[in-house]
Amino acid sequence: MITALRIGVDGDAGPMATNTGLRRAYTVWATFYDVVVRFLRGSRRRSFALLNPQPGDRMLLVGCGTGADFEFLPPDVEATAIDLTPAMLRRAAAKIAGRRICLLEMDAMDLQFPADTFDEGVLHLILAVVPDPGRTLREAERATRPGGLLVALDKFWNRPTQPPLFLRVANALLGGYVTAVSRNLHAMLAQTSLEVVREVPLGFGGLYLLSLLRKPAPGERQVGTPGDTHPMTSEVNHLTPIGPSGHL
Repeated sequence: MITALRIGVDGDAGPMATNTGLRRAYTVWATFYDVVVRFLRGSRRRSFALLNPQPGDRMLLVGCGTGADFEFLPPDVEATAIDLTPAMLRRAAAKIAGRRICLLEMDAMDLQFPADTFDEGVLHLILAVVPDPGRTLREAERATRPGGLLVALDKFWNRPTQPPLFLRVANALLGGYVTAVSRNLHAMLAQTSLEVVREVPLGFGGLYLLSLLRKPAPGERQVGTPGDTHPMTSEVNHLTPIGPSGHL
């Protein structure tokens, strides 16, 4: 039974998630999680192409789940992958396959890393899950070096209008146990200094969104606002919307 609802600065309205409840839910989800999220495989590939990690880079994967991202990690990147749920991490361990990946059980809202540790950060299907997505994004920003890039891939409702009824119902049913479906990424970003480099809608009426973000250097003028591009590479500037499978 849903007994509590919250409406936060991130625009979410749904049952209050807790780490304990999510750990229990995702212990069950772990057994068939890969099948459920397989349709986003192409989107994950595109996300890593946007990051374009270089040899020797240090990358943080926040909420790595069962390791669905690992196949896209270059072998010469040093990755740290965290998740709250041991059952998910056990499945992720089987996918390391010789890559330089360190798995850690950790709360995404309380990262145990010094500031500016990583060159890149990956937040795939985590900001719609954690109890406090704004705090999660701020922690990922803190752990990323100035000038570093982050990617966020998830379900977001960034429009000024209220979500349609079916999304509000889904949020009420799932928000505290599996995933929210109406959180506002732009409201979360307002709590950070992160610049929006690129936003790529992934289909489903724009519900799934891939966002490339950049942590500015100290004293650097912020130029990114939601929807803007940043003159970094031709790969970034020539992206076009992609479908649910992630293919152009």
